[in-house]
Amino acid sequence: MALKTSKTAEGSIEAVAEKLGSKDRILASAIRAIDKGGEKSLKIRQICSETETTAPSVYYFFGSRDGLIEAAQAARYLRGQRDLSLEFSNAVHACKTKSDFTAVAHRFLEQMFSFERRPIRSVRVNVLGSSQTRKNLAKAIAQVQLASNKIGGEPIRFAQDMGWVRPDFNPEMYLAWLTGMVNAQLLIELDGNHPDRADWVVIAKRSVCLLLGIPEPKYVKPKSKTK
Repeated sequence: MALKTSKTAEGSIEAVAEKLGSKDRILASAIRAIDKGGEKSLKIRQICSETETTAPSVYYFFGSRDGLIEAAQAARYLRGQRDLSLEFSNAVHACKTKSDFTAVAHRFLEQMFSFERRPIRSVRVNVLGSSQTRKNLAKAIAQVQLASNKIGGEPIRFAQDMGWVRPDFNPEMYLAWLTGMVNAQLLIELDGNHPDRADWVVIAKRSVCLLLGIPEPKYVKPKSKTK
């Protein structure tokens, strides 16, 4: 005998799965709209057209246009950060010695402070600015940052337990501080690639390594351009 598909208040399991898929599509479309033209460019009618959904679906999942904007902005803030934290965690747990951990830390510091990640830093600062006048967005960002702190803090706590880094600091608060410092790099990137950016990165890396209690990367001074 064929098994019957169970029902829920919203319909079949298939219908619920479809709604979950619709929510993801709506959110992705909203993110693209904000990336392209800012919050003002997010139009519910256009979102529905792109995602083959209806306005009631948008309001069902997000409550209002503002609710959709807040969800999209929170997702934009977290974009790239969570994946990097998970990648770092996997790399740390594969380490066998402090030297292994130090090499991993140096590699990820190079990646975090790279100029190529400037667009990610720019988005975060943009979202943080928007949150200053939107309490719900500020709350959403605080929640996703808290979750990110836990994800990124876990491998640091593991390294503390292994005796590879100093034990006298809070790993989750370290992640919050590190995120703030990474975002602050935008101050010297607002007008493009600052000629002394490499010196800023040296200071940032040195600060992190001193806190962790590991050697800092060797500094190779950029070659001056000959006229």
